[in-house]
Amino acid sequence: MDFSTNFVSKRIALIEETGGKYREFLQTLTPHYHKVWRDIVFGYLMLALSLYIAWLLQPGAWFLIGVPLGGLLIGYWVAYIQLFIHEAAHYNLWHDKNASDRLGDLFIAWQVGTTIRDYRATHFPHHTKIGTAEDTEASYFNALTPRFILETLTGIHALRVFLARRKSGAARGANRSWGPLLRGVAVHLALLGFLFYMGAWAPALAWMGGVGVVFPFFATMRQLLEHREPAAFDANGPTEGVTRIFGDGPVASTFGGAGFNRHLLHHWEPTLSYTRLKDYETYLLTTSVAPLLRERSMTYATAFLHILKADNKKVPHG
Repeated sequence: MDFSTNFVSKRIALIEETGGKYREFLQTLTPHYHKVWRDIVFGYLMLALSLYIAWLLQPGAWFLIGVPLGGLLIGYWVAYIQLFIHEAAHYNLWHDKNASDRLGDLFIAWQVGTTIRDYRATHFPHHTKIGTAEDTEASYFNALTPRFILETLTGIHALRVFLARRKSGAARGANRSWGPLLRGVAVHLALLGFLFYMGAWAPALAWMGGVGVVFPFFATMRQLLEHREPAAFDANGPTEGVTRIFGDGPVASTFGGAGFNRHLLHHWEPTLSYTRLKDYETYLLTTSVAPLLRERSMTYATAFLHILKADNKKVPHG
């Protein structure tokens, strides 16, 4: 297993290296809940702005620009908001766990027709099974080829993931109700009905394209860029887990919002709120793991080009 994901031995070394101060420092990294909700509100404001832009571009020939541009923006910001379902899965939306789950269901999970509890059941095995064939979040198993990109843009991959998760949940004995999915669909249909009723055809069509096409594409690409390393696959599947750091630029902080831009650090200490990962990184850069952090740091664009080139030169899996 790659060192960046199997942090147990290095964590012990850090405790010894710092004379136990590593554990003491972690205890100071309590969540900043106001930052969590500031970022969620920001996502919804950008989502509303995206609808407004599509509406402004609705008249005449501008319609041909308003729908795809609006869809691109809506899909991007829905993907951003959905990143907080991960923070909710780790009980970091509020200091009370039950309240955190309820808030996550109300403001985030509805968009994808699930609940925080159901998502948690799928997500937690990802931390223990990453880099193995049993990983429950396995989009990074797919080679970054033109065929796979087409599958993500046509909904084929999203449908495959949905069916696999339902099957996986049933196999683990999870009681997956159709209620959350039906409620989510109902909210989307109500929003579309309102937009069509108001004559906002461009925003309505943009919402359909953004939620149905653009959002799944961005979500899939993000996970793939975080975890895929073509050299870490053989004929039988993944041979190790890989995680990365992507920095603090405007793209990294939104495409990789809610701490996904420091996903390596999240896998090292999964209970930490993303609002403290930068503090955690600053501390680690003063320790013996600093060279590894620098080695694993790159931009999303760099990771995309690296993986695209390697996967299309020699597809190692799938």
